[in-house]
Amino acid sequence: MKAVNCRYIILFFGAILSCTKEIDVEVNDADPQLVIEANYDATNERVQVNLSMTKNVFETGVNSVITGAAVEILDENGLATPLVNQGNGSYLLETYAPTYLSTYSMNVTVDGVVYSASSFLPEVVQLDSLSSIFTEASLFGDAGYLVYMNFADPAGLPNYYRAVRSVNGEVLTDLGDQFIFDDSFSEGNTQTVPFFGDRYDIGDSVMVEFRSYNKHSYEYYSQLFDLAGDGGQSAAPANPVSNWSNDALGHFSTWGWDSKYVVVVE
Repeated sequence: MKAVNCRYIILFFGAILSCTKEIDVEVNDADPQLVIEANYDATNERVQVNLSMTKNVFETGVNSVITGAAVEILDENGLATPLVNQGNGSYLLETYAPTYLSTYSMNVTVDGVVYSASSFLPEVVQLDSLSSIFTEASLFGDAGYLVYMNFADPAGLPNYYRAVRSVNGEVLTDLGDQFIFDDSFSEGNTQTVPFFGDRYDIGDSVMVEFRSYNKHSYEYYSQLFDLAGDGGQSAAPANPVSNWSNDALGHFSTWGWDSKYVVVVE
C-alpha cells in the first residue's frame, strides 16, 4: 500500500481550555502495484478478471482501474482463449467449458509486462442436503434453528471448501458471513457441518453454494478472512500471498460448486 509524507494534528479538548499538539510522522512512499482478481467459476463456465492499481493510504476515492490490458486463459494443453474487455477494469469470458482435475493458467499483459498465474481445478464435492435443528439459547447464541450442511468428504486427497449462503433470497457477501474449512480432521468421512454463528426462524429459506477449492486458493482466502476479521486493529496488516508473477497482488482461483436449498420448518 502506498503512503505519503504527512502530518497529524491531534486536538485535546478540556472543559476549561484546549490545546493543539503538532506531531511529524514520516512514512515511506511505495510504488503503486497491480491488483489482479481472477476467478474461473467452472460450474457457471464463467471467467472474470478485475484489474486495478493500489493507491496512497491517505488518498480518497477508489483504486484506479486498468482498461487497456490483454487477458487470456490457457487450458492444460496451452490453448489460449482471450477475455473481452467490459470496461471499468473488468474482463469476461462466458461458456468456457471446464476440464476438472486439470491446471489452468492466465496471462495478463499491462504496458508490455506479462503477469502470469496458474490454478488447479479440483472435482466438485457434492452437497447431499441441508437440514435444520432447533437449538435452545446458550452462551453461543439465542434460541433458534441451526442450519447444517450434510456431505460425504472424498477419501484419498485433501479437500478444501467454502460455503456461500443466500438467506431469504439475499446473498451474504460479507466475508464474515461465509465459511471456509478443510478436511484435516475428517478426511473421508460423512460430515454434518453447522453454521454456528446464525439462528433462523420457521419459514426462513437458506441456499448454500458449496465450493471446492485447491490448496492455494484455500490458503489465500483463509488469509483474507483472517485480515477481514482483524477489524483494522493490526499495526501492519499484510496482503494475502499472491500467486501472480512480477509482484502483482491478488489471486487466480478456479473452482466448481454444488448447491442445496432448505426452508426451515418446525
